[in-house]
Parts: sequence; C-alpha cells; structure tokens
Amino acid sequence: MRAVPLSLDAMDIRMIAATACCTLILAGCTPDAPPTSRTPSAPATTASPSAPTPSTAPSPSPTPTNSPLPDDSFPIAFPIADTLTTGGAGAVVARLSEVAGDLPALKLDLTQQQATLTVLQPDGSVAGYRWDNGEITRVDSDFQYLEQATFDPSDYPLDSLGRMFDVADLRGVRGQLVLQVVEYRAGQIVMTVTSRPESKTVFFRKDGTAVASLGLTSVADITAGIEEVIGNAEEAYSVSLNPNIGYSADLPDEEAGVVVNRTRPADMPTFETRRSESPANSPFAPALIDPEGLARAISRTQASPDEQCSVTIDMSHGRSGPVEDRRKGVKT
Repeated sequence: MRAVPLSLDAMDIRMIAATACCTLILAGCTPDAPPTSRTPSAPATTASPSAPTPSTAPSPSPTPTNSPLPDDSFPIAFPIADTLTTGGAGAVVARLSEVAGDLPALKLDLTQQQATLTVLQPDGSVAGYRWDNGEITRVDSDFQYLEQATFDPSDYPLDSLGRMFDVADLRGVRGQLVLQVVEYRAGQIVMTVTSRPESKTVFFRKDGTAVASLGLTSVADITAGIEEVIGNAEEAYSVSLNPNIGYSADLPDEEAGVVVNRTRPADMPTFETRRSESPANSPFAPALIDPEGLARAISRTQASPDEQCSVTIDMSHGRSGPVEDRRKGVKT
C-alpha cells in the first residue's frame, strides 16, 4: 500500500495539543476488494484500566445445583406451547440446563426446530443435550474441550430468538439460521446468528442488539469506531483505520507495564490483546481527534467513493502541528 502525500491543516484534524501534535498517515486508497476472513487467533482478552471491558466478556459459570440425569432417563418429554422462535427458546434451554445438572455451558445452538446444549462435565469431558419436537435426548458431541470459557445460558435473551433471526435475515444471512453462543476468542463469549450452509455471520451483544456494521468514511461510523476502541482512555500511542482490520488503538497500561490493543472489526465485536513492549512514540490525547476532519481528509484523497483508505494517527514525528508523511511504502 503506497503512502500518499497529504497536506493537512489544524482545522482539518483538530489534534493540536499544548506542545505537540499527532502525525496522520493516510495510506493509499484502493478499490474495494472481496472481504477477507476477520477471525484471527488472539491472546487472551483482558480488560485494561484505560478502556472498558468488551460487552461480550464471559459471565461467571453457573454453579451445578444437582447431578445430570442418568442416560436411562432419556428421552424426556418436554412439549412447549410456543415455538422456539415465538418465545419458547428460553424455557427449552432452561430445561436442558436442568437435566444437565446445571453444568457450565460450552456451546449453545438454536435453530427454528432444535436446541442443542453442550456442557462441561467435572472430569473435563463434554456432554450434549438436544430438544427436538417436544423431546429431550442425550446426543454425542464432537466439541473438544481445550480450556474454552464457559457461560450461563440464562444470561442471554433467548426468547428474542425470532427477532434476532429477523435481523440476521435483513442483513443477508441465508440458509437454515442458527443462533450460537460460544467462545469466539480466548476468554470471550459471543452470540452470533449464522446459517447452514454458512453464508454470513451477524454478531449480537449480550442484550440481544446486533453489532453495528461500521464503514471507514462517514463521520458517524468514524465517530463510533474510534469511541469503541478508545473507550475512556485518556492517552493512546496510535489510532488506526484500516479496511482489513477495521478500527484499532494502542493504549498504555502503565500499571501492568503493557500495551493494550483494542480492535473493532467492521462487523464484529471489539476485542483486546496485550503485548509487552516499549513503544517508540509518545502518547497523545485521543479526545483531540476530530472525526469530521478525518472524514474530509479521506474524502479528498479518494479517487472515487468506492476506494478505501488506511489512516494512522500517532506522534511519530513529534511535531507541534499536523504534518505530511512522505515516506513511500508505508504500511498501516
């Protein structure tokens, strides 16, 4: 990606501090490319004192209150008056948890006709329980327990299954819709609606609202994206907008002696990673970033509205005003 020379004045970016200002690198804009997978592996997510914990952080696992029913108890009749998508999902999953001895859940799958709960047993093995057509059975599970985070299914708005399916349909999910609650990254439980065969995935927050799809050009999207990665942090080493990554910020955590990176992909929840290093750049106040100025700068650099740009804001030049970066081949 080629760095494009860009002249900016203070009115454009409004990042001027008392003695120094951030460098803005606006890398070459490129035509829209087919989306690539945005599910890279990442180290364990950990909250930073300078940024709120992502809304998808795992909940404490339930404490088993009884023992799972023996295998010879199945099948168990459990008819419901409603369907899973019209208010019956919560009762069905509650009953699945009950017959599973309220063991910690590793995965929950809900379709229009079936509910399947996978739980972690005390010996580290997994067990599966399925509701289908008014009947609960034990099922074999191919889920492998590799120290994934567990959760309590009652913490999720399962009776809103129909509404979440409707939202996913509006967003282009096609096929047999499936709601899943499962670990997405190390220690981070998420709720998604996807399909069989898989077409697209829509992420939902713990309250049942869909994670918004954020672009990189409008003032509203830039404002929301920067707010999500900055949180309540008062300092940042860098803030980036990238068509492959989304929004990203490196934040100092002086107490822990690490750099916290918070990333908000275009269609996925925000996640955190931590790394031990001593950044070469000085921190700056991200509150000084003006999303409207960034949107104008990006618009001026685009050859057409279909082109996408990468932007990095940092203190690499240590200047008292916005400066032009003339390096070639800058990668952001």
